[in-house]
Amino acid sequence: MVPLIKEEVVNLQQWMNVTDFMDVLAIGNALPGPIATKMSVAIGYEVSGVLGAIVATLGIVMPSVIVLVLLLKFVAQIKDNPKVKSMLKGLRPVVVAMLAYAAYDLSFGSLTNVATWLIGGITLLLMIFTKIHPALFVVAGAVVGALLGL
Repeated sequence: MVPLIKEEVVNLQQWMNVTDFMDVLAIGNALPGPIATKMSVAIGYEVSGVLGAIVATLGIVMPSVIVLVLLLKFVAQIKDNPKVKSMLKGLRPVVVAMLAYAAYDLSFGSLTNVATWLIGGITLLLMIFTKIHPALFVVAGAVVGALLGL
């Protein structure tokens, strides 16, 4: 969702620039809950105040709610179908590729100097090789950014 939101908000509608978008993304990642919902609230508020936040939230949540409710019974009936299982296995690498692209695309606005590269690299390595909770990385990144005056 993040690359789709970025494309719409930054490139197509030009409601905010990449730096502001990255700030919204950083704040959204620091809070619990789905990132797309938090970002839609912030972007909607930025564009049209409280009403914009409400409309943006409904716009991001309601399509999924409607489709999920309509498909829930159908999905329960077909989830064990070998073709459906194969389809889902084929979707997994696509999701990984989309996440990798999102990381690549967002890196241009985030990795801007040696300090940010070090923060990102150390965080990635620690996430791979330790069991530290991701929320602690968010707090640590904010603290380090404040201390370094980033």
